[in-house]
Amino acid sequence: MQDYRIALPWAAWNGDSVLQLTDDQNWQVKTYPMTDAVELEEDELVAAIEDPIGTKKLAELVVDKKKIAIAVDDLSRPTPTEQVLEFLLAELDNAGVPTDAITIIISLGTHTALSNEQLYKKLGKNIVDSIRVINHDCNDNLATTGISVGKTEVLLNKDFLEADFRILIGSVVPHHFAGFSGGAKMVLPGLSNLDSIAWTHKAVMMGLRSKPGTLENNRFRAEFERVARHVGIDFCVNVVVNSKREVAGLFAGELIEAHAKAAEFAKEVYATEAVENLDVAIFNSYPKDTELLQVENAFMYMHTVSENLVRENGTIVVTAACSEGLGKHGLFEPESGVLYRKPMPKRFLKNRNVIFFLPGVSEEEFYQVYWEGYHFANDWKTVVNKINKWHPNGCEIGVFPHASIQIQFQF
Repeated sequence: MQDYRIALPWAAWNGDSVLQLTDDQNWQVKTYPMTDAVELEEDELVAAIEDPIGTKKLAELVVDKKKIAIAVDDLSRPTPTEQVLEFLLAELDNAGVPTDAITIIISLGTHTALSNEQLYKKLGKNIVDSIRVINHDCNDNLATTGISVGKTEVLLNKDFLEADFRILIGSVVPHHFAGFSGGAKMVLPGLSNLDSIAWTHKAVMMGLRSKPGTLENNRFRAEFERVARHVGIDFCVNVVVNSKREVAGLFAGELIEAHAKAAEFAKEVYATEAVENLDVAIFNSYPKDTELLQVENAFMYMHTVSENLVRENGTIVVTAACSEGLGKHGLFEPESGVLYRKPMPKRFLKNRNVIFFLPGVSEEEFYQVYWEGYHFANDWKTVVNKINKWHPNGCEIGVFPHASIQIQFQF
């Protein structure tokens, strides 16, 4: 009889199931979950929108407004946008805002446009079929803002700029350099031109970065907030999801203050026990496991803990469904991305064995993105055989089921 002590949440936006994987009798397996939180009740969602943080009620703010723009994130983010939008749109309707005054803009940055099927997943069929929805294009339909990052002029989505009331809806999960996603990051890079988006990534390479889960003295996020404040954001809805991608926290209101409150809660929800000297660590990419170009997020937890998480010559296993395949990123997409470079070994992985279990992509696609010295598998048996080869006398394995959003308890 086979053992199934490894259970991984799997395939965000494409089933949101649990993948049961076999392990070996020589393995000592322990799962390290995040703290987590329960799903909010409907009345709690309504209350969060009706009683905003640091600003007037939405119904008061939209009086006499003719064009409402609502920017939302895409499928690479875990936000259950349909549920949140339903309550927000109900509030706008109660305030007398007609449906034809509203435009929903997918804040894509340089990601690929969502198809109608994908829009249905993100927003729900009723919303997509009744409200104007557009995909942001970082190369088209742009307008000047009168502000720059470095020496690069920031252009933004024209429909967003022409609106006289602007709303953001995004999830607040740990981010490698911005501390947390969401908030002003929905504007830059989310609704920006390719050149200014490229500047933000180049700035990271030049050292303008901070630690995941850290907003204090975060110059990277400060640039986003400077741009968003200049443009003018009237209402910001920040979502904290739980382990099942449900709304566990909703913080609506003023751009900076509401986002900061969400980040405080997110730190509690995603906090995870610190561990050291594992023989093997399994980092699962859910809920950011849609595509290969997002798999890098699986190292989020690793970036917040001791470098001794996995012992010298130990093994790192990265798992992701990659239900949408390779994916698209205008900066880092293989061959065509403006900042694409030949894959190299990652310094922080050092001399450890590294294998990626990615059923949704081909070996050829994998090596377009990751160094040739890493191992690829699209079946679990290959992973088991590799681990047993590298650890013939058995091993202690730590499983991090939501590694793309997990962070250490203390910083």
